[in-house]
Amino acid sequence: MVNALSMFRDNEPVELTQSLIRIPSFLWQESEVGRWIAAWMAERGFEVELQAVPLHDGRVTHQAIGRLRGDGSGPSLMLCGHTDTSDWGGRPFREAEWTHDPFGGEIEDGYLYGLGAINMKAGVASILMAAEAVRRTGRPLKGDLVVACVVAETGGGVGAQHLISTGLRTDYCIVTEAGNLDVGLISVGYVQGKVRVRGEFKHRVPYNNPIEQITRVIRAFGPSYQPLKSVDEGGWLRFTPHPLIPGFPAMAVRNIEHFQDATTLMFDLRIVPGMTEASVREDMIGLLDSIAAADPNFHYELLIPQSAQQPNMPAREATPADSPVASRLVAAHQQVTGALPVVGAGHRIGATADTCHFKGVGITCVEYGPGFIPIWPMVDERIEVAQIVTATKVLALTAEALVL
Repeated sequence: MVNALSMFRDNEPVELTQSLIRIPSFLWQESEVGRWIAAWMAERGFEVELQAVPLHDGRVTHQAIGRLRGDGSGPSLMLCGHTDTSDWGGRPFREAEWTHDPFGGEIEDGYLYGLGAINMKAGVASILMAAEAVRRTGRPLKGDLVVACVVAETGGGVGAQHLISTGLRTDYCIVTEAGNLDVGLISVGYVQGKVRVRGEFKHRVPYNNPIEQITRVIRAFGPSYQPLKSVDEGGWLRFTPHPLIPGFPAMAVRNIEHFQDATTLMFDLRIVPGMTEASVREDMIGLLDSIAAADPNFHYELLIPQSAQQPNMPAREATPADSPVASRLVAAHQQVTGALPVVGAGHRIGATADTCHFKGVGITCVEYGPGFIPIWPMVDERIEVAQIVTATKVLALTAEALVL
């Protein structure tokens, strides 16, 4: 019987990653790479849909969805990756410090460099080539194999939510976020928002300085990304710790702006299952009201989410380790590498993914992708070439086991 592993050469997913890196696709600006991916799949016989994803400001961006049809006698599988890359004012993070062209796709000493190399064009290349390997076998599929190259994951998963709104459902899903080839059963979610404090705009005393007032909020939030205490432990948040994601919830102030009589901070709170945007809003109002009760000059406004265009990411329960998609991934990883993978939160502990949206509509979903992230954001973003190849082989084997 023809095996999917024999259906591609190791250089193919690597060269595909290079091609994707050479097409800039900052957040909310993914149309060019979406069209390129759609054409790539169409040339190979996939059913392709180029979806226009509406944005809050009236613009659209585009994402490519490909499908290999099965006869319906087996489970369906979606391989999903996002095409948006980090956006720092429309350019790479600290671009002047890069020693490699952010859009060059250069390879040096076993690493491939470029914006999106880790987050996550290597993951997109691996799902495209894994699905193509299954197609090349020529064997009839029992279940549909869907390749979803979605937009705006870093914008709250807008692309994944649009895909869901079109009615697309599969039995299983693998999202190829950079996880160092760990099998991710669970992710944190996040609630991001703003606290705006109003004071006065003048140059004499008495002076209610909003910059000074916002420091009260920072002190109440506590040190950045340190584990937070629950209400039962004397903290201000209601939650039950989750054994697979120890150290969370945790939060940090991510930005501060001041204009005239208002100072605004943006916060990022990483949440665990059981916490919701609504529960966080209630808890945060309680905290801010307690500050206001102690100081009649403290006047605040709480904005959640931080913008209408960027939704928050919910926290979902863990996928069972014995689910078919997780167990097949583990077996395929062991077959390719000779070792068992880390299973749980793994390398991505503290990070979010589009899995939360797919789980929310009943799709059994896990994360598995190439890329070790030593620090984020990165100058000279890079990924180990060998991991791109390994991920593609594992995903091809897993897809083969589930849909053929």
